[in-house]
Amino acid sequence: MTKKPAHTFTPETLKTFDKKKVETIRDNAVRLGADDLVAMCEEDLAARAPVARARSSSSSSSTRRVSAGGSASRTGDVVGGYHFVCEKDHGVIDLGDGRFWSGTWTVSDADVDKSLDAGAYLALHETRSQPSYRQGKIVGYRKAPGDDEGVEFLVESQPKARAWVGAGSGDKGYKWVRQ
Repeated sequence: MTKKPAHTFTPETLKTFDKKKVETIRDNAVRLGADDLVAMCEEDLAARAPVARARSSSSSSSTRRVSAGGSASRTGDVVGGYHFVCEKDHGVIDLGDGRFWSGTWTVSDADVDKSLDAGAYLALHETRSQPSYRQGKIVGYRKAPGDDEGVEFLVESQPKARAWVGAGSGDKGYKWVRQ
C-alpha cells in the first residue's frame, strides 16, 4: 500500500508560485522530513534557472570570508578538496540520482569557480578524526537561499571515504593543489 503524502503540492502547483515561495516550501519540507516534496521543489527550482553554475574561469561574484583551514586564496594554488564537519547530514539534500546538495558552507566564490575547473571533490565528516561518510566530485554550486555568504555544493556521489585534510581547527579543511 502506498502512503499518501502529507501535502497537496504537485509539480504543476509549484510552477504557479514565485521562486522565493518554492524555496520556503522546500525549507519547510526539509524541516518536516517530506522528502518527496523536497525533491519536487528541487526539480522546480532547477527548471526555473540554472542553479548550478557552469564551470567558468571567471566570476562576477564577490569573494566571501573563509574560516579555519586556509586563506581565501594562495598564490598559484586552488582548493582541490573541501572537507567539512557535517553531523548527521545536517542540511544535506539527497536528490536520489547519485547527486546531493551539501548544505550551506561559507567559502569564497572565486575559490569555488577555480575548484570546479580543477575537478575538486567534497567530503563530509561526522568529526575531523573520522573518514568521510558522504563524498564526491563537485559538479556545481549555488548561493544558499537566505544566506548572503553561504554556498551549497552540488556533488556527484562517490563511494570511497576520505580521511580529513586541512590544517587549523574548526569545521573546514582544504586540500590545496597546484593550479
